Amino acid sequence: MIEKVRNLNDICFCSRRGIYKHWILNQKSDYQKMCDYLQKINFSIQDLNSEISNLDEPHMRSIIYVIILVVWIQEAYEKIENLYRKDLMSSFTYHREAELQNAKKYINAIRSFAVAHPLSTNRHPQFGFDGNFICVDIRTFQNDVTSGFIKSEFINELRINGLQANGNRDCDFYFYVYSDKDDGMRFFRYIGCNFKDIYHVADIYVDKLYELNNYLKKQKKNDYR
Repeated sequence: MIEKVRNLNDICFCSRRGIYKHWILNQKSDYQKMCDYLQKINFSIQDLNSEISNLDEPHMRSIIYVIILVVWIQEAYEKIENLYRKDLMSSFTYHREAELQNAKKYINAIRSFAVAHPLSTNRHPQFGFDGNFICVDIRTFQNDVTSGFIKSEFINELRINGLQANGNRDCDFYFYVYSDKDDGMRFFRYIGCNFKDIYHVADIYVDKLYELNNYLKKQKKNDYR
């Protein structure tokens, strides 16, 4: 079951505190940028949560849409973090940073294979994307009449920690791929993905945003010269 991503109400309704402080920014003009990036995250969360009801029988456009929304959250958060003074940010540590870094690698690999470079993704070897696979389609097994005849050894599952050869036929959707190295692109291979993993990436970036906000609330201007 896919859980809704936490909204930003507890941040957005606390103006002049936390991330809304002016003095913590690199320059005055960055305040409007911060507000714009925050709005981008907020709208993306709303769209992700609205999309959940459409994911029981997803189409390719829904799959791509969800991936892009999560990428927007990721990129907007990173933009926000770079707006703040380096001396202030040097003491900020996120308690789930290792988990976030895995999530970042995961969503970057998914984005590359699904959207940016489906025919030549080669920079994500942890997830099996080392230039071996070429993505030719994204679909579910629900509408594939041949799925019952697929050999289990041709089915992998892509999780946040990497690619698993487990023959899972219950993933939410699959990349239909060919492998030049394995069989000269003769047979389909299948890489399954789950929406809960993709939504988890959004969750952890939102969690880090809340932790950053709480950290910034505690910072005092007199402690920085």
